[in-house]
Amino acid sequence: MALTLPGSPYVESSDLVANYPAVSESLAERVDLVGVLPFANSAARTTALPTPTDGQYSYLQDTNATEYYNGTAWVAAGSSPGLSLITSATVSAASSVSIDSCFSALYTVYELVWVGTQSAQSLIRCRLRSGGTDNTTTNYRYSGFYVYIASTGYSLMTRANNDPFGIVGNANVDPNLIEISVANPFQTAKTVIMSDSSSADPDINRTIVGTAFNGTTSFDGFTILPASGTITGTLWVYGRKASL
Repeated sequence: MALTLPGSPYVESSDLVANYPAVSESLAERVDLVGVLPFANSAARTTALPTPTDGQYSYLQDTNATEYYNGTAWVAAGSSPGLSLITSATVSAASSVSIDSCFSALYTVYELVWVGTQSAQSLIRCRLRSGGTDNTTTNYRYSGFYVYIASTGYSLMTRANNDPFGIVGNANVDPNLIEISVANPFQTAKTVIMSDSSSADPDINRTIVGTAFNGTTSFDGFTILPASGTITGTLWVYGRKASL
């Protein structure tokens, strides 16, 4: 058996037939290492590659993403955009949507985007999660303002301290867009959330809210839930890179 300059094995004319199985196995292992391996999702990849090698590539079929292992984590390959898609979730007529294991030490700031509809106009609340469980302690604080098409034009939202949830929007029935920035959720520091939401029916409105968790708990997920009714739509979670 011989090796190419990059290290791929091949059979030489002097090799015995008995050498072929070992060389074939070595070649297959080399392809696994330097090729782009397809997986259904990140969970399937973790099962197949519990200890990936620095520089190894993979392709995730659920998000159509090509990633490589940088020695610490799987990161997006290619042009290295400022935002990296972590995961998404789609719900229909749900009372809430929860996403776990999306916050980690890899990013400090996360961007969440919700596009959907509601069964009734209401405030959109949020809770942070650890290990698959919502944090319902009264450590959330929030304040903001609400602009809408009406004779009064705008109103201040109630400034609240020590609530069991935060606020990320105030949406009408259909459609609505909410963009949420989350800082320090995984770090042992106070988590700060800034959100901007807009709805188009029955009246165009816009809500800007600031929320903070008054504690240094490390969180790995979150829940979005309306104060009343149900929600239908898709929620995307992105990690904001510190540099390109």
